[in-house]
Amino acid sequence: MPFATATHRRDPSKLRYKPKPPPEPHPFLLHLKTLPSPVAAAAALLSAPRRLNDHPFASCVLYRLARARLFPILLPLISELRSRRAPLRGTVFAALIDRLGAAARPDAALLVFRAVPAFCSHSNATFHALLHCFVCNGRLDAARDLLPRAAKLGVRPNAVSYNIILKGACERDGFVGARVVLDEMLGRGVRPTVVTFNTLVGAACQEGELGGAERLREEMVRRGVTPNAVTYSLLMRGLCDAGRHDDAKKMMFDMEYQGCQTEAVNYGVLMSAYARQGNIDGVRGLLSNMRKRKLKPDDASYNVLIKCLCDNGRVVEAHKALVEMQVKEGTVPSAATYRVLADGCCSAQDFGLGLRVLNAMLASGHCPLAHTFRHLVKGLSEDEKTEEACFVLEKMAESGAWMDAEGWQSLVTCVCSGSEVKLPDELAMPS
Repeated sequence: MPFATATHRRDPSKLRYKPKPPPEPHPFLLHLKTLPSPVAAAAALLSAPRRLNDHPFASCVLYRLARARLFPILLPLISELRSRRAPLRGTVFAALIDRLGAAARPDAALLVFRAVPAFCSHSNATFHALLHCFVCNGRLDAARDLLPRAAKLGVRPNAVSYNIILKGACERDGFVGARVVLDEMLGRGVRPTVVTFNTLVGAACQEGELGGAERLREEMVRRGVTPNAVTYSLLMRGLCDAGRHDDAKKMMFDMEYQGCQTEAVNYGVLMSAYARQGNIDGVRGLLSNMRKRKLKPDDASYNVLIKCLCDNGRVVEAHKALVEMQVKEGTVPSAATYRVLADGCCSAQDFGLGLRVLNAMLASGHCPLAHTFRHLVKGLSEDEKTEEACFVLEKMAESGAWMDAEGWQSLVTCVCSGSEVKLPDELAMPS
């Protein structure tokens, strides 16, 4: 067979790799997701052939039940799936334990944890989910008792395991008690991470143990763990809380000599300290310094400036800062940014500007808190801006917020002002 010449070669575009499209979801999975209630989905799962009790279908139903907090149905369904030998994976159990922990149901989470071996082997995910559940629900001792039993479960405790315990120890026993956990961790040959040390540094600084916090930073270096920007931000916050702002500023600019790049979180600590003093120029100076260092100010940085301006009644400048962060920095405001500015406008009695902020906020997909709506309605009514006040009332009703007695008084003011306005259906009084 003759060799192919260049003219006979295939078009290179046809040789390019084209990724396969993702497979279409199974029709039964789509059916389970579209059923109106999780209970109906559970009934459909149990009435389906056993081959459809596989992980994707069963986990979909279990997730729906957990999200709806229908916890009494979870355990019976898990028992039924166990009798059917459904091949569930550990990820679904870890997620269920997390949900139960968030709902303050650690006993139910333990029962789910004990059901795992009937389906699959325990993993770090299920083990850590239960540890976190216990710690978050005030059962630190129960969480610590799990560590020696981990080997029987086929799990080996690691730094993440101890970091979860350490967090609970800091909250309950303080810095000194948490240090015992670190010593236990080292004694069992588990190497601490930067998260381990940062947790302890934060606890020490919160208790005013700045000397202990600095010694921990030195210990980190000795043990081969490099302090990061969070480590220094915690130390800086401790110094600021002690009134040592100059030392905190010096630490931030000395970070790079210690091999750690300064980040927005470090500037944020100093900005917050200046803001508490009402030092607007200091906050602006730090923002300018960030730009000089090619560090883009984030929304949290601007939130500090905007709140500081609002606290000093300079809401017009605060609004300019909001525009600046979008146009000059390309930073997208968060819900917190809008809420701080909207509340600041209400406090400064500038309800016209507050309404502009509300419109921008709604256009961005965010929503004010109920008290902001009420303050705007009341203020616009008192300014005889009835149409604008009713517009805010309409948006308030759409958000699901409701009014207190003061809000209803504002509504009466709108209706009795003499202007021809139409109230939203949700707020209209029956005739």
